[in-house]
Amino acid sequence: MKKNYHRSLILIGLFILFILYIFHSNLVIKEILEYTNLFFKKLFPVSFLFFVFSSLLVDYGLIEMISKIFHCNGSIFYVGFMSMISGFPSGAKYTKDMLLKNFISIDVANYLILFTHFPNPLFVLGSVNLILKNSSLCWKMLGSFILSNLILAFLFKKKEKKKYVSPPFEKKSFASSLQQAILSSIKVLIVIYGSSVFFYLIAALLNHYLVLSPLCYTLINGFFDLTKGVFSTTLLSNSLLQSYLILIFISMGGLSIHMQVNSIIADTEIQYKKFVLGRVLGTFLALIIFSLFFLF
Repeated sequence: MKKNYHRSLILIGLFILFILYIFHSNLVIKEILEYTNLFFKKLFPVSFLFFVFSSLLVDYGLIEMISKIFHCNGSIFYVGFMSMISGFPSGAKYTKDMLLKNFISIDVANYLILFTHFPNPLFVLGSVNLILKNSSLCWKMLGSFILSNLILAFLFKKKEKKKYVSPPFEKKSFASSLQQAILSSIKVLIVIYGSSVFFYLIAALLNHYLVLSPLCYTLINGFFDLTKGVFSTTLLSNSLLQSYLILIFISMGGLSIHMQVNSIIADTEIQYKKFVLGRVLGTFLALIIFSLFFLF
């Protein structure tokens, strides 16, 4: 009964959106072109190269090398570091890759998905800085994201029941590894693009039909798409409110990011609820840390 109720709500919602798309095709096309231009100029080039190179490095023994040097499961360090420098939702992508390659167990995968939600540092120090016009504030914000996730990693870390043994190295041809890396990267990027543009359009249609105050407008945009929400904060005059809203949007991730993560891990046993738990706790910790930074 509950499933039928949810299904009916989704069908009704999609039907309404479909009708709105028909009556406002010019607006839809404009928003799609706007986001597509942003995606292919900013996100695609960097993310595609990160995903391809990281996959090739794994195929050619990077995890084994890290494990031997530090005498631990190198995949945990690898996923944490790569997600920190490449931004979300790469944490979900790298976690899934490690699970499918048998470098980690499902328990470790659920642990990693909890805290590997990091914004791209260039986004915070570049784009966010253009909004706030305060580099010191942006560094504090970036530090809040990193520290909050590291605290989660420490709090939820479980002692491994048995000593980690890396899986036997499988020798692959470079052509085969490159092909697999490209296909895997393109698949994830298509999911990211499709989810983002879908929720970007929903926010645009709601903004078109509803007369909202600047704060409500910003909150709605941030709920559906964090990028649109972050840039919508320019409508607010209070810089402190801007900072806290940007912090919440990025740390929680908009509905678009949640859908991307859910889609990436859908064909595995990785639990989406672990990601949600991490975002709720991570946002709470980030807000506390960011507030403490103002005391120093």
